[in-house]
Amino acid sequence: MEKQNNIALPDLEAMALNGVHLGSLRSNSNPKMKPFVWSNKNTFLIIDLEKSKEGLKSAIDFLVDVKKKGGTILFVGTFIAIKDIVKKVAEDLDMPYVTERWLGGTLTNFPTISRQINYLKDLEKQKASGDFGKYTKYEVQKLEKKMEKLKRELGGLLNLNRMPDALWVSSGNYDKIAAVEAFKKSIPVAGIVNTNSDPALYTYPVPANDTALNSVGFILNLVKEALINIKPVAAEAEIEKNTKDNGKD
Repeated sequence: MEKQNNIALPDLEAMALNGVHLGSLRSNSNPKMKPFVWSNKNTFLIIDLEKSKEGLKSAIDFLVDVKKKGGTILFVGTFIAIKDIVKKVAEDLDMPYVTERWLGGTLTNFPTISRQINYLKDLEKQKASGDFGKYTKYEVQKLEKKMEKLKRELGGLLNLNRMPDALWVSSGNYDKIAAVEAFKKSIPVAGIVNTNSDPALYTYPVPANDTALNSVGFILNLVKEALINIKPVAAEAEIEKNTKDNGKD
């Protein structure tokens, strides 16, 4: 296994065992993905795993750099088979996420989305403090229904206080709207692109199967392993300073 940012990158056999190489139907392929295809002789295309590994290296390097600089990575994955693993990885990394429907304008109309996030935070604060007691039963029911809807749509964005510094898109074809919005706002995007995806939308494309849990989970766990212990440079310097100061006692 090859080391990348202190994690062991998988060998090609491990990638194949997890179905990373399984592309989409040849009839649905995107011509821009041709450089990433190893074989197009069958009904389903086969992805070149060497290209997958190269893409994964570049994506991990980029994401590590973002986190070292104290940046925020927005994780996206709304396809039903993969959304639970996307949510878990994002939560483990203390990063925002979207695993339900991507709301149009999440990035291109961020001020509006930000106001909705703040409104949800305010409602949660009111409920926790007992302020809902000033409303009628009917008003409370309406507010709670509104809260449920907002939590379903925006619950993963509660710690997104500004535009993200990067996106990780777990299903390049299924969540291409998120990639398009990021592209429009010049936000770099890393993510998994299958043979029916448009790699031009991705700054750091990882050619791989983007709908099977085995493939997506395999890649996401590698991303998590690379990022989990990374601290921003400023925080790292503060820890080092405190360690030295404590040693003087």
